[in-house]
Amino acid sequence: MKALKGVLSQLSFFTIIPSVDASLEEIAEYSFISPIFIGVITGVIDFVSYFSLFHILGYSSRFVIIIIVEVIRGFNHLDGLLDLGDAIMIKGDYERRLKALKDVAVGSGGIGLAIVYFSLFLISLCGFPYPSIGTLLILISAEVLSRDLGILILSILEPMESSYLGKLFHDKLKDKWVIIIAEGIPFLLFYPFSVIIFFTLLLIFYEIGKKVLRGSSGDLTGAIITISFPLFLIVERLFSFLIF
Repeated sequence: MKALKGVLSQLSFFTIIPSVDASLEEIAEYSFISPIFIGVITGVIDFVSYFSLFHILGYSSRFVIIIIVEVIRGFNHLDGLLDLGDAIMIKGDYERRLKALKDVAVGSGGIGLAIVYFSLFLISLCGFPYPSIGTLLILISAEVLSRDLGILILSILEPMESSYLGKLFHDKLKDKWVIIIAEGIPFLLFYPFSVIIFFTLLLIFYEIGKKVLRGSSGDLTGAIITISFPLFLIVERLFSFLIF
């Protein structure tokens, strides 16, 4: 029962979908399963929304996926992206960087990174295929791999000293990085182009976390999930086009 509770609690923690109540310790302990568990569920929701609206709006319904993705996430990961953008723009002073990371106001760095994100998302959806099994697989894969990348960084990078959640999740995940990688392997094998994006982003965000933030945090994880999702959509759609 504890394991089931811990797994189900991932829904209410990572999305707006109501689920069972659990402590942060229980959520963190079973968060290693969240990439595949939450990724498949949200990927199916993305597809069902697209499929349903396609018969009303036609191909323009593909752009509604942006809204669906962010609403299901409760805009929480987007908030992490904005905070990271602000922190990156602060040069030299680490304390000011931390303040920017925690500040509720959005600065130029956050706005700039948000523009990059939505631009990539729009590009990924231009020419997005007719709702089919292939489209479903693309959406599920992008959801799983983006979440897998975020959780993987949290597991292998020491947490920021000031991040309580970062420390809690890192302690629970640091011995499970092999399992986390394994969750993404089927999708990396099915979409080989994604391997390049996955490990390139892994190196980039590891260095950002290590040198800019001096550790992993919830904001960094949210930023990784957010910005990597449209990138995976782009390469997976390209691969599907070339193959099929």
